[in-house]
Amino acid sequence: MHEDNLRYILDIVAESDIEEERWKGVTTLQLLTRSESNRTTLVESGALEVLVGVLKDPENREKSHRYAAVSIYELISGSDTRQRQVVQYGILEPLTRFLVKVEPANELQYWSLMVVHQLTACEGLHAELVRFGLVRTLAEMSRLSFGNANMPKTCLHSLVRLIVNMEDDEDVRWYLTELLDFDIVPLIATYIRSDDLELVYWTIGLMHEYAIKDQFKEMRGLCRSMNVLLAADEMYTSRLVLRTLKFMILEDASFQLQALNAGIGLRLPKCLAFKDDEVKYWALSVAHEFVQHPQWRHQFIESGAFAQVVSIGLSIMSRKPLKTETELLPAKEYISDILVMMWGSEADLDTLLETRGLTEATCVLLQMEKMTSDLSMSRLAVVLADAAKTSGYLDMESTSTNRVH
Repeated sequence: MHEDNLRYILDIVAESDIEEERWKGVTTLQLLTRSESNRTTLVESGALEVLVGVLKDPENREKSHRYAAVSIYELISGSDTRQRQVVQYGILEPLTRFLVKVEPANELQYWSLMVVHQLTACEGLHAELVRFGLVRTLAEMSRLSFGNANMPKTCLHSLVRLIVNMEDDEDVRWYLTELLDFDIVPLIATYIRSDDLELVYWTIGLMHEYAIKDQFKEMRGLCRSMNVLLAADEMYTSRLVLRTLKFMILEDASFQLQALNAGIGLRLPKCLAFKDDEVKYWALSVAHEFVQHPQWRHQFIESGAFAQVVSIGLSIMSRKPLKTETELLPAKEYISDILVMMWGSEADLDTLLETRGLTEATCVLLQMEKMTSDLSMSRLAVVLADAAKTSGYLDMESTSTNRVH
């Protein structure tokens, strides 16, 4: 790392006509980048531009390309500035060329992918990466690297980073449609069943983008796979699965029944009892869609899911709302709708009245509604009064009315 020595090494790599000398110089640089204390000096000495030059030169041997990619990865990791630099130096063309090699994945492809993964961490580069065709390249790489332990999840993570941050919905739809040409659906169907939780997580991340654009419901076995994922006690996976499921079942009675038949409704009590507010919120939003089906309401009660909804309602009304940055509606609106549908279900009224805290939660919610609007316009007040009259529970009606007033 002496200044004169480093300059000599960089000049050899950049200018020597002898391939063996260039190879030795690249090997030396790769060894130097292993030490974090050397990296700033290497960058300031121009190592990034020299190493990108190695990748761009087809006359260099594959090992030189590989060690240059490893060195670049070490030097740009965690630095937006350095990531922008290598893109300015023209790194995208050789990386794309290495990624789509026909032969089975090798170390050069792996390290090229790792460099691309670092570049996708810089949001300021996303537009340029997309323009250069990285979405298509990563999709093709996902297929070519099938069976590899690490490359598929790195591809999917990079894809999710690029697609999630696109500002134009039409662009997102176009690229998602393009991915279908690379048989991405069968890959996702396989990856979602993997034992590798990180691979599953990023697979669901990509699936979520399809779900919110309504492009993914036809995948065979999807509901069964999501049911299995919800059985695992894993917070981040549960968040993403439930959020994805919400968009897929929204206003789609047929798919709602498909999800219920797969047993997803029976997973909701555990999700609603989660300590994480995001999981609770999305479980609540899914329950809101399911409860519209009369044939499921008895199971909704028997499974304990309804009792969990009531408990969340009391907590929200008495203390604080659920903490979620991505909600479609306030949780209180979901709970109010659920109570309206449940109180309006005459067949389950006897069972309903045995649900602990239900009458209290209903009355508290009515009191809150009275503070902001005319109670005579409240659907919940109307359905509660009808339920009391229909079933002869006049004591309950009187108690409710007194508490509201």
